[in-house]
Amino acid sequence: MRGHHAVVATTLAASVLAQALAKEGSVDWAMNATIIDGCSCRMLCPCIFGSPATVGSAATHEHEGHRSCYFNAAFRVNKGHYGKVRLDGLKFWFAGDKGDAKTVELTFEPSATKEQREGIREFLSHFLPLKWESFTEGPDAKIEWKAEAVRAEARLDGGKAAEVVLTRYSGATGKGTTVIKNMSYFAATRNDGFNILPVEIIAYRRGPKPAPFEFRGTSGWTITIDMNSKDVVPAR
Repeated sequence: MRGHHAVVATTLAASVLAQALAKEGSVDWAMNATIIDGCSCRMLCPCIFGSPATVGSAATHEHEGHRSCYFNAAFRVNKGHYGKVRLDGLKFWFAGDKGDAKTVELTFEPSATKEQREGIREFLSHFLPLKWESFTEGPDAKIEWKAEAVRAEARLDGGKAAEVVLTRYSGATGKGTTVIKNMSYFAATRNDGFNILPVEIIAYRRGPKPAPFEFRGTSGWTITIDMNSKDVVPAR
């Protein structure tokens, strides 16, 4: 049965991304969004440097030999569009494991329209061009989202489904913030830098894929990205 579910999930992932990619070049889109992102890797997450994920869980060393990067990424669109459809203010949640398992679940708020969901799928197919073993969409849920320079927090379904809370990293001086720039964030064309905010807690409480997880004291940051359809190189 496990193999059957994997095939179904992989087929769904291929179908979702294929539908988005089929529209490539036919719909003009743009995305400027801020992301509250926390993962299970020790500071700093090697994934943002283009290196493989941590071997085993950062907090418990479970699954020794298995590279895992369990993550919660809560997105808020500052300004964006998909054709004539506005995406401004839209929130969505991306959670899973970017390590060996390559499992992920996408969650929308109930207010997101069919056209807005199509726009987000199109954006994600270019922003995260990974080969997911399992790509699913979870049931709609309300997303609470607040990001400041020294603290950020987001909750899915009031925290019952997932939460990510990041707190200030004092740095060498104990003042201000610590921002890492001149680094790529997946395939985003532009970003304003990684505002380092260590994880107070990240938790994902749904399952089975991705499997539920909870971590504290690991890697976290907020970041604003910007990209659009004109940035995407058409496939040859």
